[in-house]
Amino acid sequence: MGKEPIIISMCSLGIPCQYRARSFRRAIVNDYMDKYFLIPVCPEQLGGLPTPRVACHLEGEKVIGKDSNDYTLFYQKGAELALKIAKMYNVKKAYLKKGSPSCGVDGITRKLFEKEGIKVCLI
Repeated sequence: MGKEPIIISMCSLGIPCQYRARSFRRAIVNDYMDKYFLIPVCPEQLGGLPTPRVACHLEGEKVIGKDSNDYTLFYQKGAELALKIAKMYNVKKAYLKKGSPSCGVDGITRKLFEKEGIKVCLI
């Protein structure tokens, strides 16, 4: 039997997809590679946002950029596509980037995943 599939934030693998187009790699990811079948996603990119992009933050249920524009629809679309990918692979767990308005504590993708029964761990 194969490894359990998990969704993991692309940026945690060192892929430069964050709004600043910098990359980082969490050391713990090496352990994940041995244990899981990794499915890297970036909800922001899936939603149609470029890299680099405007830094955003949550204001209630809205995602507002430093330029004062509302990016909520992009984030919602990306979360929905990430969920479709998770369902395609029967994912039960996701490792998402803390501090992201998409993935973090109150993030749109995180909330959607948890609503669908996918356990979210922040890295």
